[in-house]
Amino acid sequence: MIDWKKILINLSENVQNKVFEVIPQRGKLPYNKFKTLLDNQAQEAIIETLTKNKISATLISEEGNKVFGEGEYIITADPVDGTTNLSRGLHPAVLSISVATTPHQSDVIAGIVANFYTGETYYAEINKQPTLDDFPIKPAAYTPYKYGLIGMDISKHPKLEKTSKLIAESRHTRQEGCSAASLCHIADGVLDAHIDLRGIVRATDISAGLFMIKEAGGVYSINGELFGDFDLTRETHCTVIAANSRRLHDEIMELIE
Repeated sequence: MIDWKKILINLSENVQNKVFEVIPQRGKLPYNKFKTLLDNQAQEAIIETLTKNKISATLISEEGNKVFGEGEYIITADPVDGTTNLSRGLHPAVLSISVATTPHQSDVIAGIVANFYTGETYYAEINKQPTLDDFPIKPAAYTPYKYGLIGMDISKHPKLEKTSKLIAESRHTRQEGCSAASLCHIADGVLDAHIDLRGIVRATDISAGLFMIKEAGGVYSINGELFGDFDLTRETHCTVIAANSRRLHDEIMELIE
């Protein structure tokens, strides 16, 4: 039986080491070239680790897919989520990886999200309480939407016809620029909710974070469906509403409608 915690932590450490090797190039290379270098280095570390550990898996990655052995497990990865943040020196930026038994989010069995700046590591396995650096985590208690700390992604495609009321009704709105981190911040009670109605966030960005929320006891909907399933592919794009409780989730839905 595969020890996924050991494998995923090994993956995380190797990716972080590769990324740290190129961080000194920040400011010396053109912005886009540096972003590409970050992504390529992180992807290379994942491939090297899976090959070394002889894992039979299909890698679904924002930087390209690859089959190892018989491709038994589905490993969905964003080697650097928050690449723009990391390339500019902003927080947060993370590694995000999930493991599934089929190419569907509903069959994810493990996940890891690790912060490149702090080394903080979220980890979850199916039917177990998720942890942050081995300490159990859970979402915050219900807070009315108006007073909650709400994460919201509105860059590139803000969908103002849907988000303007949400922005107006919230006293505390944040945009972290890193979907995986924002989802984990719901799982550990930092954020009360996270909203992304753009329809452009990828499965690779959110798979591990959503799994973290579900196992921690939070709530989310995908494309308007509570705990909705989706295909683990590079081409899968979704809308996401995640919250610390069903009550808060439903308040958000009412504001959108």
